[in-house]
This record gives sequence, structure tokens and C-alpha cells, in this order.
Amino acid sequence: PLQTPLLVGLVLVGSPGPARAQSPEILERAVDALRLIRDWRVEDARPVVTKLLEDAPDDPLTNAVVGQLDLHLGDYEGAVERLEAARAGGAPPTFLFDYDAAFKARDATRGYEEVVTDHFVIRYPPGKDALLVPFAEEALEAARAKIGALLGWTPEERVVVEIYPTAKTLAAVSALTPKDIETSGTIALCRWNRLMLTSPRAVVFGYAWRDTLAHELAHLIIGGASHDTVPIWLHEGLAKFSETAWRAEPGLGVSVDQQTRLRNAAKKGELIPFEAMHPSMAKLPSQEAASLAFTEVFTFIEYLVAQKGWPAIRETLRRMAEGASDADALGAVFGEPLPKLEKRWRRSLRRRPIRKTTGLGVVKGDRKLVIKDRAESPDDELHGLNAVARRHARAADLLFARRRLVAAQRELEKAFDESRSPLVSAKLATLALANDDLEKAEQAARRSIDAMPELAGPNVTLAEILLRRGKKEEMAVPLGRAIDINPFDPRIHELTLAAVGTEGRPEVRERARRALALSGAQSRAPGGDDLGRGARVRVEGLPFSRVYLIRGGRRFATRQVTPTSTLELRPGPWTIELQTPDGPVVREEVRIEASEDVRVVRIASETPRRTSSSP
Repeated sequence: PLQTPLLVGLVLVGSPGPARAQSPEILERAVDALRLIRDWRVEDARPVVTKLLEDAPDDPLTNAVVGQLDLHLGDYEGAVERLEAARAGGAPPTFLFDYDAAFKARDATRGYEEVVTDHFVIRYPPGKDALLVPFAEEALEAARAKIGALLGWTPEERVVVEIYPTAKTLAAVSALTPKDIETSGTIALCRWNRLMLTSPRAVVFGYAWRDTLAHELAHLIIGGASHDTVPIWLHEGLAKFSETAWRAEPGLGVSVDQQTRLRNAAKKGELIPFEAMHPSMAKLPSQEAASLAFTEVFTFIEYLVAQKGWPAIRETLRRMAEGASDADALGAVFGEPLPKLEKRWRRSLRRRPIRKTTGLGVVKGDRKLVIKDRAESPDDELHGLNAVARRHARAADLLFARRRLVAAQRELEKAFDESRSPLVSAKLATLALANDDLEKAEQAARRSIDAMPELAGPNVTLAEILLRRGKKEEMAVPLGRAIDINPFDPRIHELTLAAVGTEGRPEVRERARRALALSGAQSRAPGGDDLGRGARVRVEGLPFSRVYLIRGGRRFATRQVTPTSTLELRPGPWTIELQTPDGPVVREEVRIEASEDVRVVRIASETPRRTSSSP
């Protein structure tokens, strides 16, 4: 889901800091910068804020807007320092609306590791979640290209993506409460120009995390294309409908059950009004209500695309970016008022054909998400079974432990006959495979996948069955589905290596080897980069360049942008690397001396700056 801050009423009111007369020119430019940031136009805001830094570096309004931009670029230390300085200097509260958010983000992500790709900065806690990075990059790059083409806009600068170990961390860095997350099943957000994702380790049986990443990136693209003028219902509809474009085509993101529930709700007059989806889908009263709402807005976009195609969607967003309301833009593009469009769509739901999704990949929303308190908690493989089925399944576990595999398989068959549970069928597939009963194993695995395609386990089992049957070319589909749900199962990567062989693509082999090593890694609490102490340094250069430090062959992510807050370094030689916003990487060798004073290191750059006009 998307979270957007309330529109900032830029009216100067009382300030907790000392009174200060503001220059009308600086005030106007600071207001322009905040409006650009608010409207998801971070790339346009950067040159405006850069000019403020040049002309009024110590003004509290400059500190306020630099702090806001630092937050949106993922430099939380810098954001906190600047916003605190702005507050102390008398900046009005209307310029400090994200003050608390900067503190929360800094504290929650302190010590996270970071990988920079062509278009993204991916952060994660040290340990197992590093396994997600290459798979996340693959989905993000594809989503950026394909969803950007559909909607007519792509971000020029790198987008920060943060992966959190638990849903509690997501709650800590957002406006959501743990109850909101549990009630709605929300496990990812797009806000503050960053994508915020809960690790699939934190959800029982995992979830469609790569489609979720694409969904959140779609929100960022929608916001950029429209200057954040799209209402929640339309935002969610566009994101939901386009989220599968990265791996196949748009419009594959709802299950048969969701489509059936939508048709029934339409016939009974129980659809959720679009306006009830404000301010966020995460605030709806249940996961069932959220699922229905997403299916509604999904099919509304499906209806619009069927009418006039994606060019009409792009034209609608363009008109909204220029100031038209959603009703005016849709009315102008589609040739009839929004209420009439909505009425026609509602009538169409009663006869809309149910599209089967089996074989099309993972579908979000097929099952109620169960959030773990701790990511390392084991999944309950017998979740939802009645007492009789559970008794047979437990008996099978005991027999399996005694290596009585045939008897164990018979008990699991009884458990399945009693429950018809896809979870039991998944266990049965594993046990039949252990008995070398490939026919029953494949039958049980496919039955489980058909019933619950969002389970990783039976997909992995199916891949192993295909390997044993010499069908290596068919393994890619179930292995891909397993990665899309929960890539922490080491069998996925063992089977990938077996399928690729020694002559296969080297990048796939290397990724599988690394993932296999990380799948057994111990997660650990973030402890920082341990850059050392003895010297305090600030780095300046082309404003809002990302700063990295290299020493002894190791590269450290400071997670800051220029001009940085204070960095504490060990004395000695360092290489300072700047990833400039619009140009090449700049490196400079420096020698740091121990000192109680803060040393300012200025890195020169000949990179030309973009120019931008204020609105």
C-alpha cells in the first residue's frame, strides 16, 4: 500500500525555537522546495535545495528543507541533524512535519548493510536477508522498465529500498500500528521516496514478495507521473493491476477466489465504496475487506484499459499532473463522467468472466497472511487442520522419525482424505518423494500448488521430482515460484545448481552458490560499519551525492549524502567515493589525522548540475 503525508499547509505559525525574521525570498524558495518534495518530485527539488545551500547555508529554513530532502534520499543521520538545527533555529513547525519520521528511520535502520545497483540502493539487516538482494534487483529493474513504460515515467535517481526483518520494524518506521498490519495484512509501503518491505522470513510460509516490491515501485512511479495527485483508490488500482508486469504481463494479480468474492459482492450490493479506501488500504477493518478493495480497484483499471488502452492511462496521469482532478481527467480521457464510468464498471462485474490463474505464477491475496513475532520462528505445517487430520499427520511424523516411511505415507494419505488440505498434500509430496514414489509425489505436489500456488514448499518438491525424471528444462518454473515466495529454503539453490549444471549461465550459478551459503547464515543485530574513532570528518561535494568510504580493500556505506553529518573515522589513509546524482563516480584519496575538531573534506566534481524551474 501507499502512504502519503497530509498536504502541507505552508502557513507560518508559532515556533518552539527562538524567533527569527525570515527573508521573503528564502521563504518563497523553501516553500517551493517543500512543495516539490511533497509532490514526489525529489529530482526537481534537488537543484532548488542546492541553490538554497549556496545562498543561505545557515538559515533554519534551508536546514529544514535539506533535512526533508535528506530523509527522502535515505540519509537519516543527516536528516536528523538538519531538522534539529532547523528547529533550534526557529523554523516553523510546518517545515518540520517529518521530524519524528527521520528519528524513527535512523534508529530502526542503524547498521543496515547496503548494495548499490544501477537504479536502486537496497538496504537490509546483516545476515540472511542479504540473500534477497540479487532476486530483488532482478524484479526491481524489470519493474522499473516495464511499469515505467506502461505509466509513462521512471525515476532518474536511485530509489532507496529497505528490507525489514519483521513487520514490527515496518510499523516502527511508518504511521501504521502493529494492529493495522495484523488486521490488513500490510507488509510493505511506499513513502518518503523509498520502498519499505518486510522480509518473507517474517510471514508464515512467506508471501509474493517480488510482486509486492513491484507494487510499491509502481506507487512511486504513479506519484512521479502525477505529481502525487492521484487518490488512494486509483493509486492502488494502478499499482495492483501493473504489479505482475515485471515477470509476465499486467493484470495477473488476483486469484479465482478473489474474483469470485468480488462477483458475489457486486450481486449483493456489498462493494466497498472507493472513498472508504481513504486514507490507506491498511486502515480497512480486515484482511478480507482489504482483499475485496484491492480486487475492486484492480478490475476498475482492467475495465479502463480494455476501453482505451494504456495510452489513455498515461494521458489521465498527465492531466492530473497538470492540475486536473481525478474525475475531470478520467471524464475528459474516457468521454463520460466518473460516476457513469463507475456505474458501468459495477454492472460489468456481474458478468465478468473468472480468469484462472493456475500456472501464471504466484498470486497475492490467495490466503490470509500470518505475521510472525520473530522471523526465525518455524512455520506451522499443520495450520488449520481439524483434530482427526492433525492426529494422522502427527502419527506420520512419528513414523517418519523411526524411518518407517511407507507407514508414514499411509498416515499422511489419511490426513489428506480427512482434510483435503494443500498443506498436508505438500507434506505428502515430500514423503512420497522420500519413498521414491515419484508418481504419487508429483500428483500430491501439483495438487497442492493448484490449491495454494503461493506455497513455496510443493514447488521445490516438484522441481526435485522433475530433476529425478530428467526434466531439467521444466524446473525453472517451480523454482522461480519458490523464489518469489520464500527463497530461504536451501533446496531451491541446490536444485538450481543441479538444473544449471557446469555448463549453464555462470551468473545464475554464482547467485545460487551465494544464496546457498547465506541460507544457513545466522542473522545478527545491526552493529554499524565500525569505521573506527579518532577523527571527525564531514564530507562536502556536489550536493546530495551518496558517500562511500574505502580502506584496506573494504568498502563502507555511510548511508549519507553530501554535505554529510559528522563521520567518525580511524586515522590514516582513506578513499572517499561520491556517487553523484547525475554524473560519474568521483573518488579522492585523503589522509585523516586524529583531532578533536571536525575536519571538512571537500571533493571537487566537474559534473554539470541539472537545472529546474520552480512551480
